[in-house]
Amino acid sequence: EEEETGDVLEAWERAYADDRSWEALQEDESGLLRPIDTKNLVHSQYRRRLLAAVRIQKGLIRYLYIVIDLSRAASEMDYRPSRMAVVAKCAEAFIREFFDQNPLSHVGLVTIKDGISHRLTDIGGSPESQIKALMGKLECSGDSSLQNALELIHGYLNQIPSYGHKEVLILYSALNTCDPGDVMETVEKCKKSKIRCSVIGLAAEIFICKHLCEETGGSYTVALDESHFKELLLEHAPPPPAIAEYAAANLIKMGFPQRGAEDLISICSCHKKIKSGAGYICPRCKVNVCELPTECRTCGLTLVSSPHLARSYHHLFPVAPFDEVTFKLGQKGGQNCYGCQQSLINSDSQSNLHVRCPKCNQHFCFDCDIYIHESLHNCPGCESQR
Repeated sequence: EEEETGDVLEAWERAYADDRSWEALQEDESGLLRPIDTKNLVHSQYRRRLLAAVRIQKGLIRYLYIVIDLSRAASEMDYRPSRMAVVAKCAEAFIREFFDQNPLSHVGLVTIKDGISHRLTDIGGSPESQIKALMGKLECSGDSSLQNALELIHGYLNQIPSYGHKEVLILYSALNTCDPGDVMETVEKCKKSKIRCSVIGLAAEIFICKHLCEETGGSYTVALDESHFKELLLEHAPPPPAIAEYAAANLIKMGFPQRGAEDLISICSCHKKIKSGAGYICPRCKVNVCELPTECRTCGLTLVSSPHLARSYHHLFPVAPFDEVTFKLGQKGGQNCYGCQQSLINSDSQSNLHVRCPKCNQHFCFDCDIYIHESLHNCPGCESQR
């Protein structure tokens, strides 16, 4: 039993420390060591995410509250150095990725501890302000209350316009919930208000969390380790499928404000403070706002910039997934990647796996495939033929 326990601890520690890394070394035909190639593993994970996303209608204007469990369960050290530290680090990466994928959306932060839910930040479109507020409030204490968090968020999301997609993402560390009333009634209220609730557990599966996600159309997953938790979290960054009953398609009035003069002194309508320059002027009521996108506090007009709309275009018309093909020596065409011009032929093998665009039939390497679908959002071969 002691030997088995030692083996488990060794395998568990390997996820956090670079111990016994020599076991993963690879040799070539002559017996020399060669670098560890993780490209195929990364690309297979990326292909799985890409093929899972079918061409469906998505909600581009999202109002998301991230609920972070800071009860005493978050101080457990099964994640190194603690669950709280891992959640904070991954939440920071998620917030940045969320705004990169959803430039027209808004995020707010809610924490649970001592059986009470606190709203850390108002729902807004600035990633830096959200991250700064989160990093300043990392303290664990007391029990967790799922009902209090849902009741608090329900009151705020009920004020969201009908065209917005209302979502809640709960990062839950505890194995129970200490509620003042019937949590089932709160779940029904969220369902009637069309709030999509998703939960990522850090400990084990809980019935009430699974029931909440099933009733509201969200997803419930449990993380196995830190890397798995980050992978599950980043899956919520792209816009989810739009449910017709949850947010009807509608025309939205938007304003494109001009940047104020550097020497202009005015009162910011967001923070009610006097500021000089570095703001935006609402085209309807001429008040000053700090950041975009936002909603004018005076006239209610949605204020965005043209790059925000341009960055949302790829969600409406995504690049089609490329087909995996194998190039054999002696075959004509497709010997070099069309993107980076590197050779697709391995010197030590008779064939090499790469991808091909189904429209323009140009061949690409794995790195260019990931870059095209996750960053560029345009196929160079198709664009060059226009």
